[in-house]
Parts: sequence; structure tokens; C-alpha cells
Amino acid sequence: MRKFTYILMALLIAITLLLASCQPEPAPEPTEAPAVEEPTEAPAAEEPTEAPAAEAPTEEVMLQEGCNEDLTGETFTFYSQAGLTGALSTILGTSFVNALNDAIAEVNATGGVCGAEVVLDLVDTQYEAEQEISTYQISRQADPAPLSISTYGSAASIALHEMVIEDKITNFAAGLNAEAFYIPRNGYTVGVAPIYSDQFAGFLKWLSANWDDVKPEGAGDEIVVGVIGWEGPFGAGATTPEALAYAESIGVTVLELETFAISAEADVVSPLQSLAVQGANVVYVQTLGFGAAQVIGTLRALEMWDTVVVGGCNWAINQDVLNVLGESAPAMNGFYGVFPWLWWNDTDNSGVQMATAAFEAGGYPETDKGVSYLTSYAGVFAWADIIRHAVNTYGSENLDGEHFMMAFQDLGQVSALGIFTYDVRGENRSPREAQIRQVQLVDGKMDFVVIEDFFELPDTRPPAP
Repeated sequence: MRKFTYILMALLIAITLLLASCQPEPAPEPTEAPAVEEPTEAPAAEEPTEAPAAEAPTEEVMLQEGCNEDLTGETFTFYSQAGLTGALSTILGTSFVNALNDAIAEVNATGGVCGAEVVLDLVDTQYEAEQEISTYQISRQADPAPLSISTYGSAASIALHEMVIEDKITNFAAGLNAEAFYIPRNGYTVGVAPIYSDQFAGFLKWLSANWDDVKPEGAGDEIVVGVIGWEGPFGAGATTPEALAYAESIGVTVLELETFAISAEADVVSPLQSLAVQGANVVYVQTLGFGAAQVIGTLRALEMWDTVVVGGCNWAINQDVLNVLGESAPAMNGFYGVFPWLWWNDTDNSGVQMATAAFEAGGYPETDKGVSYLTSYAGVFAWADIIRHAVNTYGSENLDGEHFMMAFQDLGQVSALGIFTYDVRGENRSPREAQIRQVQLVDGKMDFVVIEDFFELPDTRPPAP
């Protein structure tokens, strides 16, 4: 029985195991899939920041040689007033106008004045004092006020000399009147050449030292000078009390001044005959242009030329005198003149070379090849040099007429391309050196030949008040 029970139990276990093995395996409880991390928004790519602008290479300002500032975009005005029409306009003609335009064009073509452009303001005054004054009164009111003006006759020098002092505007003057320059001292009128009294005294100094070599045939040891000039301050400019005192100090007799009208029809015979009657063995011409030509022609006509030494001031020995004489130009052969600058025949000078190149490029006639072209051309470059020095010394923001003169005086002597020299050292307002040249026939044409190279002229400025 017990055995049957064991068999039954074994049978039940076997059946149970059999059934269990046939049951499919229960699927494993699904485990929660690990949560997939929501894709996080990709960090916003940093907006590309604008690459720091590479500093644009700043264009290096190229300063003009001799300049501490660049004034590009600025202008400087060259103020000039002269007789372009009227009875005396032929004296300067258009030659000086061409020279100013040519020189200004050259300055601007080479960078201007520290980069600033130069412009010309030229007004016709007919050399009349009233027009010189009215023209200046307009110019002085410009904004900015002029640093300087240029004038070309004694009337302008005299009429404006107090006004330019008041306004502190330099007048570069060709009218070389002693009182306009030196009364009062430290004025603003500056000469392109020595004052007329210094020139006359210098001519007498040279004449006295060389009398034995130049005196006319039959003349004795005594020098007797007759001065003939136009009516007015220019004609009287040589024979000032100071010049006459110098003449006396070296034993030279100077007769009373003879004058004639500023007219092509003026009587020149009477004053020259008066000088001859008084024993003049020297005739000094204090005129220019057609006035000098009248004296020369009359001396020839009166057959006085070979009995006297004939000379004159700087304006009396110029191309315009030869132009007036025309075919009779050889009549001027032998004329002596005070010559305070170089001439076209000084071809080794770089300034003369520049002026010659500009003149030839302009295609101007040979009759325009006078002192007025040379000095006007060169003067623009000297003026530009003074402005550069004023800008460098005082700054462009302080540039006015007073600082222009201060810079001018700081320089003292200012060369105009080596052709002539301004002198404002101390109380000086004009140079005091000159040559003596003689008109001679050279290679078939009249030329001005050096007889005495540059020497110091006597100082005949009037006494300070």
C-alpha cells in the first residue's frame, strides 16, 4: 500500500514537471525603458560677432618739405595792386602779371604752401594814390585779412605806409621812398630794392672811387652831378638831405634837382641844358620807362652824351627803356645803372634758370624779358618761404599779418631764388647792396654787363622822429 502511494506520488510529480515544461516561459515584466534624454536644444551657436574691424591703415600725412603742418584744403591769397591801365601802365606792362601767374602755378604744382593753394588777387590802380588807397581799403577787410600786399610805385608806398602799420600788413613795395620805409621805424613797408637815396649815394661812392677810369674826355678831377627826375616824390627820391650830406662828405658836388612832367611830350631839353650850363659832368636819371628814354634821346640829340657820365636808379636800367627807344636802343650804350638784383644773363643761377624756363614755356615776347618778370616771379617764392616759417614757428591757427612780419624778421634776410634779397634785420626795411651795370652791345644785342659786383651802399635812411 505504502509502495503504491510512493508510485502515485512519483507519477503526480512527473506529470506536474511535464506540464510545467510545456508552459511557455512567462515574458519578463517589461522594464521601463530608460527615458531617452529629450534632445536638448543645441546651444545656440554664438552669433558670429563682427570681426573687430582691422584698423584701416591710416594714410600717413606726407608733410611738404620744410613744413610742420599739412594745410591741404586751405588757401593763401597773394594780394597785388598795380597800374594795369592808364598812362603809366606800359612801364610794367603785362610782364609782371605773367610772372605772378607763372610763379603761383609753379608753387601750387609742387604742393602749394604746406599743402595750401595760392591764389592771386590783382587789382588795377593806374598807379594813382586815391585808387591805391581805395583798393587797399577793400583788401584789408577780407576775412582772413591779408598777410601782405604788393605795390609798385612811390604813390602807393607813401599813401599806404601809415595804414599798413595800423593794420600790421606787410607792403612789399617797389616804390622805394625813404620816408615811407623808415618814418616811423619798424614799419610794415618793405623794399624789393634799396631806397632811392641809398642807391644814389652808392652810385656816387662807386663813381668817386673810379672817376679816373670813367670820366669823360676833358673832365677835370671835380665831380659835378646833375640829377634829373620826374615831378613828384619818385623824381625827388634820390636827392634827400642824407644823400646830399653823403655826397658832400666825399667831395662830390650835386646840383639842384631838375624835373620834368610825367608825359611823353614833356620838355626835357631845358632841364638838361640847365645842368650843362652849371658844369655837370655827370647826369643821374631818377625816372623810368619812357622818362629815361626821353633823357637818353635828348642827351644824344644835344650832343651831350660824350661829355658826361650818364647813369641812373635801378628802374632806369631795364628792358622797358630799350623797348621805348626801339630801333634807337643802341643810344643807351654806355649807360650806368644801380643794379640790386641778377639779370637774365646770370645763367648759372638756379633762380634765373627757373624764371627763364617759365618765361620760355609761356611763349612771351623777348621785349617782356625785363626786371619786372624776374623780380615778380622770384618774389612769390620768397613770400611762400616766409609763410612756411610763420606756420612752423607760430602755428597756422595764429597766422596773421603781425606773425607774418615776426617770422619775416626772425629770418632777417630772405632770398628770392637768389635773384634778389629782402632785408628786415632789426630796423632795416630794404637791402643795402647793389651792383653797378653798364648797357653794352653784346653779340648784336643790348645787354646789362657787371662793372662792379655787389657792394654795400651808404646808409641814408632819414633820422627817426
